[in-house]
Amino acid sequence: MAEETEGHEPGATEIAGGVDPSAIGLALGGASRQKADAFLDEQTRAAREQIKVSIAQERVMQLQADDLLREHKLRHWSFVMHHFSDVMKVTFELAVAFVAVVVIAVIATAIWAAAHDDSLVIQAFKVPPDMARKGLDGDVVASELLDPLRSMQAETQTMRAPGTYASDWTNDIRVEIPETGVSIGDAYRYLAGWLGHRTFIAGEIYDTDHGIALTARVGNNPGVHFEGPENGLGALMQKAAEAIYRQTQPYRYAMYLVGTRRDQTAEYEEVLRDLALDGPPSERPWAYALWAFKPLDTADNTAEALDRIRTAVRLAPDLPDTLTTLADIEALAGHDERELRALVATKTSLAGSRADTIVPRAAQATMIETDAGIAEETGDFGEAVRQYRELEGEEDYQGSHWVGVRMGAADAAFAHDVGGAREMLGRLGDDEMAPLMASGFGWQLPNLQFPQFAALAAQGDWCAARKDLEKALSVPAARQIRLMQNFHRQIWPWLALADAKTGDIKAAAKLIGKTPLDCYLCNRVRGYIDVAENNWQGAAWWFGMAVGEAPDIPFAYADWGAMLLRRGDCDAAIAKFREANLKGPHFADPLEIWGEALMLKYRSDLALAKFEEANKYASNWGRLHLKWGEALAYTGDKTGAQKQFALAARLDLTALDKAALARMETAHVR
Repeated sequence: MAEETEGHEPGATEIAGGVDPSAIGLALGGASRQKADAFLDEQTRAAREQIKVSIAQERVMQLQADDLLREHKLRHWSFVMHHFSDVMKVTFELAVAFVAVVVIAVIATAIWAAAHDDSLVIQAFKVPPDMARKGLDGDVVASELLDPLRSMQAETQTMRAPGTYASDWTNDIRVEIPETGVSIGDAYRYLAGWLGHRTFIAGEIYDTDHGIALTARVGNNPGVHFEGPENGLGALMQKAAEAIYRQTQPYRYAMYLVGTRRDQTAEYEEVLRDLALDGPPSERPWAYALWAFKPLDTADNTAEALDRIRTAVRLAPDLPDTLTTLADIEALAGHDERELRALVATKTSLAGSRADTIVPRAAQATMIETDAGIAEETGDFGEAVRQYRELEGEEDYQGSHWVGVRMGAADAAFAHDVGGAREMLGRLGDDEMAPLMASGFGWQLPNLQFPQFAALAAQGDWCAARKDLEKALSVPAARQIRLMQNFHRQIWPWLALADAKTGDIKAAAKLIGKTPLDCYLCNRVRGYIDVAENNWQGAAWWFGMAVGEAPDIPFAYADWGAMLLRRGDCDAAIAKFREANLKGPHFADPLEIWGEALMLKYRSDLALAKFEEANKYASNWGRLHLKWGEALAYTGDKTGAQKQFALAARLDLTALDKAALARMETAHVR
């Protein structure tokens, strides 16, 4: 027991008061009942006090926790408010910065706009007191000048982009009325006057013995002076507006004269001459390009026209307007090789950075027309027709739809698609020249053709073709078109060819003798005339001349080969057809006649490949299918021959080809 008592841990038997229970037991065992009760009461009171202390401690701890919670909430609120304050501060700073940026941007925009302000500003005119009393004060008179200027601007049609002008106020014309006090407008006017290139117009009206006089001034230039009756203010304003337009926009003024049919006047010549010779460098090539057409108005002065346009190209070698005009005039001169080079250069220019020098509609139409011109000069008439049909689908630009129909019809005829040409011709109407005059002809048309003539020629009806051409030329309006003055190169060769084809060799020789010797088509026709007389040596000479002038154009090679084949030299003819095919891979004519040459050499089997290739580019050519069927018949393919003969029968054939088809069908099909 002693060991057990010694081994007992005191802490395990302690009560809340910290008194050993064993001692209490012993004390109670040896004490009286009264003392024991007192002792127990004392212990109870101690325990209760201890409980109260514990409760108080818990209350204190709860109060401390509540304080901590309140402090936490206060700190959180303080943090939120501090954060909100920071956010507001940042927001305010950002707002201030934004306002500053906006103000700077507005100022910068105003400075930029002022620096690029090329507007035309009409200031209030000085007027007599009696006019002012009638309501015609200086501001009203300035507005009277504004209307004709805007009207002329609207009437001026040009492919030139506004940004290419040395001075361009386009439609930015305004009347400036002075304001009282200092305003934002005054500040901008100061900036524009300091940094920009504004053009100011001022003037005065005063009474004379016979009516009124008007003087208008552009900047510091000498004023223009006009007089008239008192009731003629409108007419005076029109004259003043034209004088101002000429001073400030000379190129546009020249185009305005074209639009008002006044381009035959001495004033038109003077405006362009001054601008071309003495104008700003940026204006000179444009002026030369427009001025180049002037020598062709009344006579065939092609040399002067070429000199002017070549000067324009030297001044601006990559400008689409100068290059396409060069193509026009080289074509008028009969220089097909140079025309082709100019067309290729135009295409390159339009595909580059200079395309923006002409308005988008004009750029699109010019690109299509240029591609068509290149196709025409290489004999790819099917592609040319496709291009002209695309031109019809674009938004019309100064008669481009009419150009597409007319030239597409002509090229369809050259591709031996007489039906297609006839369908397109149906959209032209009875009078070929009427739509020509209504649409503003001449904006870009190097290869002038008469589609009805071409269609009749493709059918072999040369008599009717010649009559059609004479009819077109007899229309009075035709004489007003500058291109029609160049009969020497553009029209006489076709008339001479028609004479030769109808057997009037003397008339053909006389007419072609009036044409120049540097004309590609003219020399080809000279060769045709010699072929008609079986003058093989003479024909070879002229075809050789044409080849020398235009080594990259396929037509003279094909003509030469046809002459050699007619003479009976098949091998030499095939050599020329091969050269023609190299120059114009999509030109169907040399391929078809190459096949005929092979047939004459009893190689119809080889001819089939040539006919098949030619069919890719002239699928509606009646003679092609006739000869193709003939070659198939000779190789023993009667089914194939019958198919080709049936195709030929549905297409247009000359009288000779119709007779040949009847013989072939009788001999090889029936």
